[in-house]
Amino acid sequence: MNILVTVDSNYVRPLKVMLTSFFTYHKNENQIYLLYSNVKETELAELRSLIEERNSQFFPVRMEESLLSDVPVFRYFTKEMYYRLFAGVMFLGKDKMLYLDPDILVRGSLEALYETDVEGSVLAGVADYAINHMATLSVHKEELGIEEKEQYINSGVLLLNLKELRKRFRGKDIETIVREKGGFLLYPDQDIINLLFRGRIKLLERKYNYNTGYGSFAKMLRYITGGFVKEKQYPVIVHYMGASKPWHPEYYGKFGKEYRRYLKQYPDTDPEAERKWKRRHVAVAEHLIGVVIHKVGGKNHGK
Repeated sequence: MNILVTVDSNYVRPLKVMLTSFFTYHKNENQIYLLYSNVKETELAELRSLIEERNSQFFPVRMEESLLSDVPVFRYFTKEMYYRLFAGVMFLGKDKMLYLDPDILVRGSLEALYETDVEGSVLAGVADYAINHMATLSVHKEELGIEEKEQYINSGVLLLNLKELRKRFRGKDIETIVREKGGFLLYPDQDIINLLFRGRIKLLERKYNYNTGYGSFAKMLRYITGGFVKEKQYPVIVHYMGASKPWHPEYYGKFGKEYRRYLKQYPDTDPEAERKWKRRHVAVAEHLIGVVIHKVGGKNHGK
């Protein structure tokens, strides 16, 4: 299986967790391809060791730092997120790759996903439920010029048809969309992917890119009070979307405990990390109390 990842040094630790979870269910030889511009040699060595110990091969490819110097990068989005679009020209001998974000957890075999027929499509991905269905976010599709009936996908898990990608993507395409839609690129690389390949995206089952967000306070309460028993059996890939991540002490989202079992294999080098994790339950409680106060206060204000 050809697996593609793109990270900078800030995401090396989560990448180790993702790869370790992947190798739990894929014992045969795999090829791991990394496109990067800002990863230390010591970190590359650690990744190589992890991968080769699992009977797989590691192919890191350094991209020029000057590449895409003018693309939008903000919040937790980085320049590296655009590199996957160049996979077709960077790996001419390959026809298919499975791209995986570093902030995911693999919970089962991806063989069936990898064997999905993508002939005629540039890529396959999972529809982004929030942007397609939530009123507060669905307006984003309209701003981009994507019709309501079209499915906007999340780009955290992408099965890439490199033959089609080579035909239909040029580096200047990114600059064109940034120039035309720059003010509306809320999720920059993901928006660009949806715009570039409209009509040539195949949809995958939601279990292959499962959002850990609750969606609402009410849904969070339903999950905590028993909904997780049914839900936890479903996802094959869990995607920790958003700014709050499971390697942060204050994370209280879904599948956090499962993620931390892997995370413990890769201790944080930050000397303050242990203190933060000891106070984790306090941080989570403070955050939840703040959410409740905000919700109650909002309702009272509206009366």
